[in-house]
Amino acid sequence: MQKPKILMLGWEFPPAISGGLGVACYGLCKALSRTCDIHLILPRVDPEIVLPGVNIINLSTLEIKEYFTKKELLSLTKVIKEEKVNFNISPYPSTAGKIISEKTIQVEKELSIDIPQIKKGLQEDDLYGLNTYEKIVYYSDIVIKVAEQIEFDVIHAHDWITFQAGIKLKEKFQKPFIIHIHSLNYDRLGPEEKGKVYEIERNAMRLADRIIAVSNYTASIIVDHYKIKRNKIVVVHNGIDPVKPFKTGKNFPEKLVLFMGRITLQKGPEYFLETAYKVLQKYSNVRFAIAGTGDKLKQMLEDGNFSEVGNKLHFTGFLERPEVHSLLSMTDVYCMPSLSEPFGLTAVEAVQFGIPVVITNRSGAAEVLSSALTADFWDTEKMSEMIVKLLTNENYYDSVVRRGQKDLKKITWSKSAQQVVSLYREL
Repeated sequence: MQKPKILMLGWEFPPAISGGLGVACYGLCKALSRTCDIHLILPRVDPEIVLPGVNIINLSTLEIKEYFTKKELLSLTKVIKEEKVNFNISPYPSTAGKIISEKTIQVEKELSIDIPQIKKGLQEDDLYGLNTYEKIVYYSDIVIKVAEQIEFDVIHAHDWITFQAGIKLKEKFQKPFIIHIHSLNYDRLGPEEKGKVYEIERNAMRLADRIIAVSNYTASIIVDHYKIKRNKIVVVHNGIDPVKPFKTGKNFPEKLVLFMGRITLQKGPEYFLETAYKVLQKYSNVRFAIAGTGDKLKQMLEDGNFSEVGNKLHFTGFLERPEVHSLLSMTDVYCMPSLSEPFGLTAVEAVQFGIPVVITNRSGAAEVLSSALTADFWDTEKMSEMIVKLLTNENYYDSVVRRGQKDLKKITWSKSAQQVVSLYREL
């Protein structure tokens, strides 16, 4: 049987990641490469990254002059000037890194175009920031030109930043169009926020031939909040790459409870702090760690220092992958009190290290981890009781860990890829 030829549109890719999007895109592409021919277009990627079976196209290193006439480049500058949005529409309001107010593409003299300026927009260290919309325009127009030289059967676009490009590809090439929802504006900013990003998401949902949601929870939001028919949505849970877990001794005698993720409204760090306070009322031989960065970091530092949890609370800042594994290796319980969590790969990573997880019931991870202890994000009393029971009842702790190891056998990128390939063939 002939391999499906897929034009994949991504934005983040390891090692440059801000959340689960890049990790998921990498894991899925690697698994799909066994049965599909994939061309993955990214705005910027480490030139050293090689994924066997995947043609990674790095737009930041392309010779733009080969794809555009001078007239087309002038038209592109006009679009950016007319549609430029001067506010932060990052999918992650917490994204750390420099925010550069770059100049719009300069039209010098008559038809002389400043080509390096286009490439600069896709070479910034931060793929988001105040000029995100400009970068989306660059990306969309360059993708159209690059696609003219690629043979493909299906368009597969990951999250709202690539949806504009996907829509243009569908219009021009009349190919099936799949959008992959890893996170929604609803998750990041709540149900009341229906600005530009919401409109981009909803328009793409209406035009797409199929929508892949990373959880049933996300699928329900797409139906209820975006008013899309359920029969258009296919749920494909994320997988996870296997790791070799290890244990590391702590330099303090207490047990450790960990929060790890972007420190933003969505992730519920204040509920973690409240849970920590309630745990300490019942059990004192414990410390807490908050790993990550985000727009609520300063507030959490202040709240933590001036609370009764202060001398039991550690902030690590942003951690690279080896540091994440090191921290997990000394963690006793993982807590994820997110207000809205499409999936929650960090919870699965914790289970890989033999750690029981206490997580919100508004998460995709709760659908694949039968071992997870779940509660409403606001129910800090229940979460604290779960954590205390785990920390004080060794037999119960071990039984939860064993169930978690059974769960992991079903959470693979190969399984996710099989579902996606079936969808490709259907279309």
